[in-house]
Amino acid sequence: MNNIEKITKAGVIKDLILVVIVIVLGKLLLEAISRIIKKAFDDKMDQDGYRKVRIETLSKNLYSVVKFILGFIIVMIILDMIGVNTRSIIATAGIGGVAIAFGAQTLVKDIVTGTIIIVDDTFRVGDWIKAAGVEGTVETLGMRHTKIRDYDGSLHTIPNSQITNVQNLNSGSIKFECNIYLSYEVSYQELEEIVKNVGEKLKANKDLAKYILKDVSLFGIMEMNEKSYVAKTTGIAMPGYQWALAREERKIIIEEIYQRNLNPSTQVVAVAKGKDVNEEI
Repeated sequence: MNNIEKITKAGVIKDLILVVIVIVLGKLLLEAISRIIKKAFDDKMDQDGYRKVRIETLSKNLYSVVKFILGFIIVMIILDMIGVNTRSIIATAGIGGVAIAFGAQTLVKDIVTGTIIIVDDTFRVGDWIKAAGVEGTVETLGMRHTKIRDYDGSLHTIPNSQITNVQNLNSGSIKFECNIYLSYEVSYQELEEIVKNVGEKLKANKDLAKYILKDVSLFGIMEMNEKSYVAKTTGIAMPGYQWALAREERKIIIEEIYQRNLNPSTQVVAVAKGKDVNEEI
């Protein structure tokens, strides 16, 4: 009887030691994973802290998921060590996990895509973007969906999984262009003078000059019609100010043309089957 008790106690002590070892190893592994996650997400932090809260939230959520999975594995190992049949538990958890994953696959895809957008800094709140057939200002960037306010004021709620291609008009410097329609009475030399004066007047605008990264210049003749030609000007602006600069440039071009008493070509713009049709008269 004493021998049986000794063997039983030895077995219990051995199991306890193994359980402690598994728990310690699990804790060490979790700490190592935590450091890896922190290092990976710290590299994604921006200098101004704009994304700091979102990145920290993502890292905490990922850590919680890893902690839950690792904790589940450790519990299963411990139960198996003390003689509990864990096959039925694992099978039930597996079936439940598959069912949940199948039913929420779109939700998971939305969250994964939203995470990638935030981590890669594809766009931010306040950016003007084109995505999923919508163009406008980003008002909300969430884990599941993105809200975009278009030019007309409509608010579009787009699941992140539908955002496959993004054109960010607020990322880096951006070009602004203007077309000038002139009759052949206006020589190319005079055209160059017009563009030069337009560029100088645009730089003299105190409100907009600071947003010009590269002065307006003549790109070249883009089209030649029977009685007129089309010239294009280009400039480089800070993101978000290209439209204001282009509008001001057009205004200056009109003033310049009429101050010189020039004869611009007359364009009649009509709409046919959804397409713009320019007819010269």
